[in-house]
Amino acid sequence: MRFDGLDAMKSLTERQYVDTLVVPLVELAFDEDMVRKAEGNEVIQAVALETERQLSGRTMLSPTLSYLDVEAGRSLAEQVTAQATASGFTHVLFISSDLRFKGSELPIIFVPPLALKGMSGEQSHTMVQNFATQVITELSSRWMAT
Repeated sequence: MRFDGLDAMKSLTERQYVDTLVVPLVELAFDEDMVRKAEGNEVIQAVALETERQLSGRTMLSPTLSYLDVEAGRSLAEQVTAQATASGFTHVLFISSDLRFKGSELPIIFVPPLALKGMSGEQSHTMVQNFATQVITELSSRWMAT
């Protein structure tokens, strides 16, 4: 399910089934790092959409959380996690390419910032599928643990 009016209404009535929030977490940059951050965003968005497509009856795809520095991103992610769990989501999982979050308490899956548009359609599709499989595997293990 996606964060739109129809799916949001459905997720509220079916909260017992839609218990997982998937959140793209993207750093913004407007200097020489902008291209790398934008490439990271492309991969994160593609993986998040593919994950939502495959797990639509169980997950809600959040709008992207964008931040300018890692501490602001961490704080925002913690607030989203607290609010989502207080609202009934059992699981929250972030998708990011920012390795500075490694070691934090946040539930994050990391994907590398790849230039998907520079690859052939088949290559980019395969990469996105591989990363989505990692996200789905992580979510499945979390679901089994509860």
